[in-house]
Amino acid sequence: MNAPQNWPQQPQQPGHGPGQPQGGPWPQGGPGSGHGPGFGPGPGFGPGPGSGPGPGFGAPGGYGPQPPKKKRTGLVVGIIVGVVVLAIGGVVGSMYLEYTEDVGYGPGEQPTEACAISDSLKQQAKTSSFRLAIKPDDGRSGLKHSLCMWEQAKGKDGKNPRKLSIHVYDYRVFNKDKAKNEEQARSTFGSQTQLSGDQAKPTEGLGDEAMFIKPSATSDKTHVGLVVRKGEVVYSIEYFGRDKGFITDSPFPVADAEAVVRKAAEEMVAK
Repeated sequence: MNAPQNWPQQPQQPGHGPGQPQGGPWPQGGPGSGHGPGFGPGPGFGPGPGSGPGPGFGAPGGYGPQPPKKKRTGLVVGIIVGVVVLAIGGVVGSMYLEYTEDVGYGPGEQPTEACAISDSLKQQAKTSSFRLAIKPDDGRSGLKHSLCMWEQAKGKDGKNPRKLSIHVYDYRVFNKDKAKNEEQARSTFGSQTQLSGDQAKPTEGLGDEAMFIKPSATSDKTHVGLVVRKGEVVYSIEYFGRDKGFITDSPFPVADAEAVVRKAAEEMVAK
């Protein structure tokens, strides 16, 4: 039955109008177009946080243009030069201190009568400090042997090492027979002067016999000896040393050494 013409028309149902596809209205753009609710780009599919180019896909950190490395050659060379300069400075400083330092000992002991020398000889030899290296036996008989060491007094006798040694072999109470005592003294003199060539040189005017000797082995630059016998006593005197140098030490004149030992012998035999 047809509706009356005067009835109001029924509103057209959505989705059933002419030209619309069945299945319901679609948002503009169609399904999957990205414009409807729930169909936009979801998390992880759009340019969200962390979606940019990850490491290893951009400019590689280790393969792109690298800044030029600074050369440290100059620094290394500077350090080496500095160490060498310090080492050389230390060596030179040590050498200078050794070169300028006075050598010697304290004032020493009081010399015995057999070992005493004059102040002028101490000054000439530059040996003002006394030490009794061998003390004579204090028995009533037998050999009386003394070793008198005259060495430098520090701060008084200078920087060049010097030593004056005096062996005294006294046979005067060795035996009751004076002739035998003198024979012992002659034997000692002979054993002290058994040298050949230019190592032994006789000299006159000192005691009964005297001879300059030059020791064959010595660690000093200058070393001169003089052996003198007067009656029953033998004196074996040696003077030795060197002149200090900044680089190396040098000998001092042999004539100066001979003058010292001769003066020492003159004072010994005069007692």
